[in-house]
Amino acid sequence: MFPNNRRILSCVRIAPYVCFRNASNEGVVKKKVQEVGHKVSKEIKSYALTKYVNYVRNYDKILEVRFPRAMKVYRVFSVGIKDLYQDTKTFVKAKSLIRNAKKNGGGIHSLGLKEIDIFYRMPREMLKVSPVLLISALPFANYIIFPLAYVLPKQLLSTHFWSLQQRRDFALQDHKKSVQHFRPTFRCMQARIPSVNDTDLTKKLSKILSKLASGVHPTVEEILEVKILFQREPFHLNCLYPRHKNQLLKVHGMHTLWSRRRRLSQRAEEILNKDKVLEREGVTSLSLEELRSACYTRGLNPSNMRTEDMVKYLEQWIAVSVHVDPATYSLVLHCPILLAYNQPTNRVLIQ
Repeated sequence: MFPNNRRILSCVRIAPYVCFRNASNEGVVKKKVQEVGHKVSKEIKSYALTKYVNYVRNYDKILEVRFPRAMKVYRVFSVGIKDLYQDTKTFVKAKSLIRNAKKNGGGIHSLGLKEIDIFYRMPREMLKVSPVLLISALPFANYIIFPLAYVLPKQLLSTHFWSLQQRRDFALQDHKKSVQHFRPTFRCMQARIPSVNDTDLTKKLSKILSKLASGVHPTVEEILEVKILFQREPFHLNCLYPRHKNQLLKVHGMHTLWSRRRRLSQRAEEILNKDKVLEREGVTSLSLEELRSACYTRGLNPSNMRTEDMVKYLEQWIAVSVHVDPATYSLVLHCPILLAYNQPTNRVLIQ
């Protein structure tokens, strides 16, 4: 029995060390399991987060597939609002620059082409789109006004919300209406020939109008030779007959209800200020879309025209407008007739 007792006592002495070693191994294993589990959990979370971010990033595409019309309206207004905000900032900045320039003896001509265009365009744009933006702020009104504005963009929205194709189509529609009044304005000019007292000026004016009637245009020099007729009787703004004023307003896309002479004068001032900046920066600095817009503003349909022909027309226009002053504002208002009456792209629009 004694040897067995000794063996038992030996085992009792060794047991704590064995247990301690086993416990130590279990701790290491447990720690490694926890580390692996943490790493796996971290990778799962990272994977899930990546998937979520990709889902959110592409959510607009999912909505576009499921709700194509709603997403199209959303894109139009989201992009339009951003463009409207940027142009409003530019407009405020332009007004500030003009105010500071006037203090230093300068004026609006210190602006660039883009700034001067926004300066004159934005008041009309903001007035046009303001009702839609105000109504959309009412509870649930945006569900009605936004789809309605999307269907009638020309009537209810500013150009910021139009697509490039819509801008071209609407500009052509407006120009087509203006061109319909070229001939009536030309007839009004013909009817005033007897009002010219100077025989030499009568001959020069008759020659210009005869050229227009025969399908060609007078030269810049011939137009400037009769400049004085736009400074006094018969073509000064104060001397135009009511029908002549109405036709001239429609040529420039304006209504005929009130303040006709004042609004014609403001329109002439706007065109001349743009012409001065355009002369300084050069016609060739314009992009294709800016070139088209400049032609529409000055009475020419640029559709299907070569870039060189548009540039040539604008250079002729500027060659006349640089000689115009406030006393001869009427001349620049009649330039669409004198320079664009027989342009082929305009003639095709006349019914």
